[in-house]
Amino acid sequence: IAIVSSLNMRKMLNDNVLVRKLVGIETAGSLNILFTDKTGTITKGKLEVVRFISGEKEEYQEFDALPQKLKELTYQNVILNTSATVTDGKIIGGNMTETALSKYIGDFRLRLPCNRIHFVPFNSANKYSWAKVQSDAQEYCLVKGAPEKLVQQSNYYWDKDGNRQPLTEAMKQSLDDRMLDLAGNAIRMLALCSYDAPCENELPPQNLTLIGILGIRDEVRPEAVQAIAAVQDAGVQVVMITGDRKETAVAIAKDAGLLQHPEEIVWTSSELSTLSDDEVKLLLPKLRVVARALPMDKSRLVRLSQEMNLVVGMTGDGVNDSPALKKADVGFAMGSGTEVAKEAGDIVILDDNFLSIKKAILYGRTIYNSICKFIVFQLTINLSAVAINLIAPFVGIDSPLTITQILWINLVMDTLAAIAFGGEPALEKYLAEAHPLSARRCYLQSFWVVRI
Repeated sequence: IAIVSSLNMRKMLNDNVLVRKLVGIETAGSLNILFTDKTGTITKGKLEVVRFISGEKEEYQEFDALPQKLKELTYQNVILNTSATVTDGKIIGGNMTETALSKYIGDFRLRLPCNRIHFVPFNSANKYSWAKVQSDAQEYCLVKGAPEKLVQQSNYYWDKDGNRQPLTEAMKQSLDDRMLDLAGNAIRMLALCSYDAPCENELPPQNLTLIGILGIRDEVRPEAVQAIAAVQDAGVQVVMITGDRKETAVAIAKDAGLLQHPEEIVWTSSELSTLSDDEVKLLLPKLRVVARALPMDKSRLVRLSQEMNLVVGMTGDGVNDSPALKKADVGFAMGSGTEVAKEAGDIVILDDNFLSIKKAILYGRTIYNSICKFIVFQLTINLSAVAINLIAPFVGIDSPLTITQILWINLVMDTLAAIAFGGEPALEKYLAEAHPLSARRCYLQSFWVVRI
């Protein structure tokens, strides 16, 4: 078993799959349910800001087309309200969203009349980040985060002339309707706000001033659509977990082929939290998408799936994902993720592509088939030898096989056969085959056969 698994590791590395733990690769072939991230895995991970929506609901395609006041505030929010390194007005490093924002402002340079004195990074609970800045004797805050939350906390907006105007409930509803339309086209939104008063530990729940809403597009990988269909045909339930709002997640899931039937379920984190464990277990087979997900949602879904005797796979790239990666039967860490996530995972997907996850499952199925073939071969050889030695004395042959001959059969036939089976290619037909045994049962079966 160790030889068969080891021989396939080099082949898998060529397909951008790095196996850290041998047990992980055979278990990957036995998956019943796979929880996968969206950005960079199902989508291309190349975010692009495609529009800017002001509080007056006016839309701008390019950053250069923005009114001067909105342009300055947007630039400040991008440059100062970030956890990445900023050099010469450019963001260095950071996540994919910050990289997209840096490309959006382009070569625009503004001598900032302020400096950042306090910063609170984005977290899943608040769904926004904010920075406290000082300009001359004035202190104010810049906020960036989920629009469905920040728009409701805004009482004002900046108009195109740079004046603060009241943001009415009717205007909020109009903005929300427009965001729903964009979300239906797989465009995610990011709100930018300001607060013209100093704040120490947390933002106030009201009186923010809306700068604008950015529409960000991330195209679905064409190869991921085919890979998802192949994995689903292999009997693996695929569930997409994302931080996007529900409408955006549904649009992307439909493009990726995850949502195909009306009875399939899409949950948000808040909806999931209202359900008991028994209710989740009952509906889990129909689950396809979890939107606005929190890290603890991943751990809970893994735990409940394992209680249902399912073999669970989980993808992740952040520090917060490491508990779920470690708890899952197979943890797929992303190559662009943190070292903590890679340490917790069993397999590292070097190119962050769902197609590589499909290849890992295919190799797991191949190894499973190779081990089963090897076991059948071993049993055939050894049972034949035992049968000959049992029957021969009754027909007058005292020693049909000597100890040396039996040893030769075990050393040459069994060992070389194991190497031969380990070198078999990964065939697509293995994905279509039924896979009734879980990884634990397969290892237990293999262990007792070897012992016998």
